[in-house]
Amino acid sequence: MRARFHIMVLIITGIASLKAGEYADAFLLASQYPHAQSLGYSSVAATVTSGHAMNNPAGFALIKKPQINMVYEQFGGLASNVGVEASMVTRSSYAIGITIIHNSVADLYYRPNLSGLTPITRRDSVLSLGVGAGNSINYREDALFLTVAHEYTFEINMGWKFFKIPCRLPLGFSLKYLDKVLVDNRGIGSGIDFGGQLLFNLAGMNQILEQTEFGIGLFFSDILNTPVYWTTEHQDAIKRGLATGYSVSQNLLNYSSRVSFTYASQSRYKNVSQYGVELNLKNTVYLRGGHDGYMPSFGLGIALKKFIIDYSFSQHELAKMQKIGINYKF
Repeated sequence: MRARFHIMVLIITGIASLKAGEYADAFLLASQYPHAQSLGYSSVAATVTSGHAMNNPAGFALIKKPQINMVYEQFGGLASNVGVEASMVTRSSYAIGITIIHNSVADLYYRPNLSGLTPITRRDSVLSLGVGAGNSINYREDALFLTVAHEYTFEINMGWKFFKIPCRLPLGFSLKYLDKVLVDNRGIGSGIDFGGQLLFNLAGMNQILEQTEFGIGLFFSDILNTPVYWTTEHQDAIKRGLATGYSVSQNLLNYSSRVSFTYASQSRYKNVSQYGVELNLKNTVYLRGGHDGYMPSFGLGIALKKFIIDYSFSQHELAKMQKIGINYKF
């Protein structure tokens, strides 16, 4: 995401204080799981395999059995990300999700004067200092999400004999705790997120639409402008953000497959649209592609009995971003 590029430039240039509210959650925004990243982060209205806390907490409500998901990301040798997500379903059909995210930039050497250099030249210049002595910058960001979600079902009766619209309405709330370190400074924050989806089909119209599922989604993050308090007595406010989108999924019964199209826009990025497409081949192979408004992305998923292995790749300004995730359903 564009935010990852901005904060990497800030760290590389040795700036030890963040601009209030602008980069306070830059690494967290880039902590999406492979499924969402491969779709260009356009999946707010889609059903994804994992990463619900960052994509849309309502996604936990669609989980019917306990599962655990893990993800590892390598951002071109500059940063690494590890995430663990676990979920369970109560007897009353409420889903409980726990998500842990760890981002880090360790031992990154910096030069005090990088003016006049392009971002790529800055990166290479800083990385070249690793072979010698020099001051270094450490950045760490940990996050903990506790999510409660529930799916509601109902039917819209249009008054026609064959036109009743079955609907599913998953909703989810997340409480999150943030703990980050930049150089020698530590910041602590907490916030609330909310997400919802409306999934439906027009089964009463014709046989083709009976196999088509439409989705509308929204993700309202940092509802209370999440404050982050630093030991330097500086305060960042992670400004509230709204992601909205829609999805269309078509079952291909003759091929035991499914194709899905996704679209999203986010209030954080003006005049930016995000797109994605996924081809599910017999619930075994998943081919994905997308565009986040700046760069294209690609992904592959492979199902092996109770496991699904996800991989995603995208090229960003400073380096390549690759993620691999393992999802296990009990």
